[in-house]
Amino acid sequence: MLTRLLTNLDQIEACLLSGKGELMGGEGKGNITLFHRAMKMATTLKIGRVEEMWFEGEATLVTTAIRGGSSLWLSSDVLPVGRLSHEARTLRPVIEDLLEV
Repeated sequence: MLTRLLTNLDQIEACLLSGKGELMGGEGKGNITLFHRAMKMATTLKIGRVEEMWFEGEATLVTTAIRGGSSLWLSSDVLPVGRLSHEARTLRPVIEDLLEV
């Protein structure tokens, strides 16, 4: 169900990574080391928690924290970062519910 949810997004590559970097669903790519570095930096600087990160370049990438230490990674060559962020915020509660079941 999770893989179908993540591969059903038009023009978006998506994947869900565990806190250890293992692929839990989807077919996209993510970088758990980068995510952990950002979380460590936020803790060290005492600026709160990392909820979402955006990267823009030739491709756009958004990663979102999922309850339990997982992370959702969405990327697209054509969609703007705001659209990916919206998709990530929409998918987060659905994925969290699926992981709890």
